[in-house]
Formats: sequence, C-alpha cells, structure tokens
Amino acid sequence: MRTIYLTLFIFLFSFFGYGQKFQIPDSLQDKTIDELEKLMYKHYQDTIKREIYAYTLLAKAKQKNTPLALARGYRSVVFTYRNKFPERIAYLDSSIAASKDLNDRLYPAVPYSIKGGEYRVVGDFDKSLDCYIAALKYSKKANNMNFYYLTKHNIASLKKRIGEFEEAAVMFKEVINYEDKNNISGIGHLATILYLADSYRKLEYKDSATFYNKIGIKESLKDSIDIYDYFVLNEGINLFYKQQYQASLDSINKALIFFEDAKPRDEEILVIAYLHLAKLYKKFDNKEKCLDFLLKINQSYKRSNFACKEMRESYTMLIDYYKSKDNKDRQLHYINELLSVDSILDKRYKSLNKKITKDYDTPNLLRDKEEIIASLEAEKSSSATQILIISSLLVLSLGGVGYYYYNQRRYKKRFLQLLDTNTPQETTPIPPPKDNTGITTISPDTLEQLLAHFKQFEKNQKYLAPNINSKDLAKSFGSNSSYLSLVVNTYKQKTLSQYINDLRIDFVVEKLQSDSKFRKYTIKAIAQEVGFNTAEAFSKTFYKKTGIYPSYFIKKLEE
Repeated sequence: MRTIYLTLFIFLFSFFGYGQKFQIPDSLQDKTIDELEKLMYKHYQDTIKREIYAYTLLAKAKQKNTPLALARGYRSVVFTYRNKFPERIAYLDSSIAASKDLNDRLYPAVPYSIKGGEYRVVGDFDKSLDCYIAALKYSKKANNMNFYYLTKHNIASLKKRIGEFEEAAVMFKEVINYEDKNNISGIGHLATILYLADSYRKLEYKDSATFYNKIGIKESLKDSIDIYDYFVLNEGINLFYKQQYQASLDSINKALIFFEDAKPRDEEILVIAYLHLAKLYKKFDNKEKCLDFLLKINQSYKRSNFACKEMRESYTMLIDYYKSKDNKDRQLHYINELLSVDSILDKRYKSLNKKITKDYDTPNLLRDKEEIIASLEAEKSSSATQILIISSLLVLSLGGVGYYYYNQRRYKKRFLQLLDTNTPQETTPIPPPKDNTGITTISPDTLEQLLAHFKQFEKNQKYLAPNINSKDLAKSFGSNSSYLSLVVNTYKQKTLSQYINDLRIDFVVEKLQSDSKFRKYTIKAIAQEVGFNTAEAFSKTFYKKTGIYPSYFIKKLEE
C-alpha cells in the first residue's frame, strides 16, 4: 500500500512539479529535519523516496526559517537533480548563502565541497579549486579537522588530475599521516593511499608506488574489498615500468575481470588497463593481441564519448601500426579519431596553463591527414587538377622539411660552437673598462673593494642563489645599489640581471657537459638548481645566450 501511495505521489508531482505548493505527506508531518535527513540517506538508492524526503526536508526548513535548517534543506534537494548541473549549482549556492555567516562544523564547508566536485566533473578546474579552497577555509575555521583533511584529499586529487603529481603527492601524504595518527580507516583512507601510489607511479618513484600499493592490497582485503582491484591494477601498471612484464600482465588481467563486469563501467580505468595490455603484448611481439586491445580503447570511446589523456597514446600506436601496413584509409580514420579526442581534451583542460605532451601534435596530425587524403585521391584519379594539388602539397611539404633541417643545422652549429667556446667556471681578473665615465665618482679604495667582492661572488658561485637583487647584494658587499650597478654596467657592459643570468648559464653549460647525473634532471629542476624561479625563464635565458634551448643541448650531449 505504501509503495502504491509513493508511486501515485511522484506521478502527480511529475505534472505539477515539487516547486509548486509542495504538500508534506501526512506520514512525514511529525518527522524532524534530522530524521528526514537520515531517511533520505537510508533510501538514497530509491529515487522516489529520496526525492520525497528531500523536498519534505526543504519544506520543513522553510517553516523553521533558520540559516542552518535552510542550508541543510537546499543541500538535500541537490541530490534529486541528477545530471542537471545548473539546478544543482543553484541549490548549492542557496545552501552556501544561508550558512555563510555560521560557524557550523559542516556548513558552508560541505556545500562548497560538493560544488567543487560538480565543477570538477564538467572540467572547470579553476572554479573547482576555488570551491575546495573555500571548503578548506570554513572547515578549519570550525575546527572540523576531519573534513579539513578530506578537502585536502579533494584538492590533491584535483592536482593529480591535471598532472601536478609532486604537489599532489605531498598533500596525499599529509592526509595519510593525519588519518593514521587519528586511527581513521575505511575506503576513504584507502582511496588516499591509492592516489598517493598512483602519483608516485607517474613520478616514476616505482618502489614508493609498490610500497603503498602493497599496503592498500593488504588493508583492502580486510574490510574494503571494492577498492582491492584498483590497487592490483595500479601495481600491475607499475610493474610494467619496472620491466617485470609477465608479473605486470598477470596483475592487470586479474584486475580487469572486475572492471569489465562492473556496473557502471569505469571507462577511464578500462582505457588505462587496455593501453598497458597493448604495450605489454607489443613487448611480447604479439601484434594481433596488441591491436585487439588498441581497438577496444577505440570501442570505449565510441561507446561512451569519454576521452582521457591516456587515450592519445593508443591512437598514436594505431596510426603507427597502419602506417607500417601502408593502409592509408585506416591511418586517416584514426588521425580523425585522435583529432576528435584532442578537441574533447582541449575543452576539458581549457582552464589549465599546461600543455599535453603530444607525439603527434595537432599541426602534424593535420599535415599527415592532408597528405594521406591527397595520396588517396591521387590513387583514384590522375587528373591534372589532382596532380596540381599533389604538387602543391609536395612543395609545401618540402618547404616545411627544408625549414626543419635548416633549423636543425643551425642549432647543431650553435651546439658545436658552444662546446668549443665554453670553458669551466674560473674567476679571472676583471679588466679595466675602456670608458670609465661615471666610475670616477667611486673612490679608488671603494672600487677595489667592490671588484674584490665580485671576484669572490663569482668564485664561490653565489650567483646560483635565487631571487638576487641589487639592494641585498650591495648590502652583502657593504656598499649601495647605485655603486653596484655602476660597477657592473662599466666593467661587465651589462645590467646586474644580465650579468647574473650569464654566469648561471655558463655554469649550467659546463655542468651539463661534465655531470651525466645532472643531465637526468628535469628542466624545471635544473632551473631551480641554478637560481631561476621557473623553467620558462631559464629556457628563455639559455636560448638568448646560446641560441639553442637547454632540452636540445642535453639531447645532443646524450647522443
């Protein structure tokens, strides 16, 4: 009887809408907000009951008309608008507005956190991060440290999502330490361990990834079996990069059974698993099975229209495979598929100041696409018009190739010149300036002392320190910034900034030649090592002084 009543209730309101004079059912008239909230969570999977409890809760909150009650009411209705982003955001904003001046343990931190998750799902990572930061602020203000660290987990997972693995790993470790200290366990704690292991894997800290994967496997077998297969898969992928190929294959296949049977299917996890199985079978020289798993990734994309960064590699492998078979139709097909995936990824990551690394970047893909189309047309027809088109494309291609090789020769020449001219850092006597106009304002004793300080500055490699400025440097020399700049301008014929940056670049060039371990550093790490704040500033300065980029210089040294 109760089921019939509920069905009739939802049928009627499908016509009139919950927003139009909602009437609280008689059976719920005496329920408190706390009781309704518990009922809503208890029957969360039953959409009919959940919606009735949620709207009843909101109606009761409006009757009570207190900020906390309204915040809870608006938040409860959010869960009834599945896949309706604008409505969910509107109700969350109402919940936040009602509770913004409260110092409650959960409000407005919880609606801010949910809102952050909503923006993350649609790919607006900037707004997602803003919401998480607000949730962090309010949970700390209310001294709700459990929710504070839960929010830290969310921020770290967002950073992991956008490729900031080092920052993410640090935050995940903080969360794990807090939860271990406070005996917090369960699937949430294990999820943090999984994300930390995954971050370490992507940072190529393979042993650290294995350490946390093993902890996760052991703990999930006790009380959170649903997350067990995620750890098995993650370690299976990690074993691939450890070159333990058979063990990797066994682990991935073991986990794959779970993910292929799961409802709903996690397309991203399946793509990652299929990609690494394809790479494994390529290692085993089993081209048929390799191709089979690459095609499964394409089927996943067709089935779900979901794209992830790992998908790119699968399409480049498919393009290469059909290129080796001289199958232009299939090449063209998968180039188009890859361009389609790129368009989705560009939209999803539009707010990020990051570049997805591409072996087949968009200009090259478009060029290849045009060349293949031209080739196919040439095979179908030998008309004069088509020959003209093909000739034009050939001229353009040759021009592009010529320009590419011209640049390569130019860079190689500069590389060889750099090897010939660069010598290890030595402190040499500073010659007197040709034009000493203006320097006479400095007494001879002061000038001598300043030149001695510069000599020691170079000898002790103090120029490698970050954030050097004329004021602080002059102070360390026991002088003033005006004298300092005058000496550098006159004796070095440079500004202070140019002088310091040139010393840094000379040091880097010599260090890269003499230290093979230093060549293994990332450009960002090298930049920080020699005092630059960003990799971009370092690369730009290196190019300005040497005429080549540091990445090219390192590559040629390794060759």
